[in-house]
Amino acid sequence: MSEIPYKKPVPSWRSVVAGVWSDILNDWAAAFETSNRGTTGLGVFVQDQTTEVLGVHFVQDRGTFTLAVDAVIDSRTFSAVAGHGIVVGEVVELSNIAANTFMQSEVLAVVANDITLDTPINFAYSSSDICTRSTRIILVDGSVTPQIFSVKPLPGQGGDMVQVTWDIQSTTEMDFTTFGGAPALAVGCVLRIKNEDGTFHNLFNFRANGDIIEHAFDHAFLQPKQGNTTKGFTARLTWGGQDKHGVVIRLDGALNEELQLVVQDDLTEGNTKFHLTAQGHKTQD
Repeated sequence: MSEIPYKKPVPSWRSVVAGVWSDILNDWAAAFETSNRGTTGLGVFVQDQTTEVLGVHFVQDRGTFTLAVDAVIDSRTFSAVAGHGIVVGEVVELSNIAANTFMQSEVLAVVANDITLDTPINFAYSSSDICTRSTRIILVDGSVTPQIFSVKPLPGQGGDMVQVTWDIQSTTEMDFTTFGGAPALAVGCVLRIKNEDGTFHNLFNFRANGDIIEHAFDHAFLQPKQGNTTKGFTARLTWGGQDKHGVVIRLDGALNEELQLVVQDDLTEGNTKFHLTAQGHKTQD
């Protein structure tokens, strides 16, 4: 790679093209480089953006509910209209589209219509806002009817998903040939993207820990500490970054796009936990 020096440009040009001032040359040197293939590139300083960070669970929808009164910021309790159906261990999501804000939280207690969460409420949600209940526990039986868990923004919401992480726990031994601590799956779980037109882009199928590692690579088998019997497997599949795929997965709620996990086997035996989480950031408003 060789740098091409440029003569001192006019002031208006300096404000458009990034350059470097050289005290030796007493001139501007534009940050252009040419490769041995004849292409030209512009040297840049990479700066992370400042949109909101996202960390959202893959969940399976269980329905909607309505707030009885406005939620209180920083409280961990809210009141729902009777008939809400919320149970301990579920994930509730509260969303206000106008303010472009939402939150996911696990339910710790249900006393009649008063719901206690594990996370403080971040916004004064009202009865007109969208409230859903779901589960993030992927230990389900999808052998007869496939079960779908998804990251699905609402209309008005959108995000770039940079990576996903696996968290699988079991009391039995695990290696490359098992799924967590359970025997390898017969059919497998499929990670895929749901497109605007209802078609799908299949990313990959995994039947064993080794299948996940082939695609994710960043992984660890975790042995129990003294006095504990729980073993773990964790992996991280990253799309963003030039040393990875070099792309992110954009999900636009207005286009009905989703990132999905399709479970096609019975996962109810052999593991004690299976969660899948997506991380990324909101798109620029």
